[in-house]
Amino acid sequence: MLKKFRKDDDGSLTLEAAMVMPIFLLFVVFLATIIRISVADLALRNAVNNTAEILATHAYPAYLAEKAAKSKIDDTIKNYTQDQFDLEQATKLAKGVLEKFNINLMDYVSSISGAILTPVVKENFKESNKDQLFKENSLEIKVEPPSTLENSYIGIIGTYRVSITAPFVNKKITLQKKAYERLWTGS
Repeated sequence: MLKKFRKDDDGSLTLEAAMVMPIFLLFVVFLATIIRISVADLALRNAVNNTAEILATHAYPAYLAEKAAKSKIDDTIKNYTQDQFDLEQATKLAKGVLEKFNINLMDYVSSISGAILTPVVKENFKESNKDQLFKENSLEIKVEPPSTLENSYIGIIGTYRVSITAPFVNKKITLQKKAYERLWTGS
């Protein structure tokens, strides 16, 4: 009777499969999660890079407008003050007043430009994400504006949160991509 029990191999494959199957399924879920994060990372990088490139190539008209406006404002200031005050002096005065009241004008410019560029980056993100796997609601944009339009770089920082879809894991990964482009100003 003992020999019959020893030689019976029925069910041994089922036992091995039951031991290996959970590990294999966890590996497949882990692999799918890594692929999902990689696709979101690629879509975010494409969106941020494309937006920075578009801005850099379209900076020349803004540069020309800034130059013309500076010239016109300088002429107007000189006209009203009978050549005793010019734009450079007015700029220094305005900077002094802003510093006196601890106002950082670049923070306001950054927040305004971020609000303006967020729909553009979201549209580029949507184009990079044709399968609609990721929603634009989790996308945040921050813009590092140039100090001047001449010989400057513009920076766009995109942040996206991806939730991990794995058993027993309730975490989110934050992806962040930065793109810096030199503004083309024709010089």
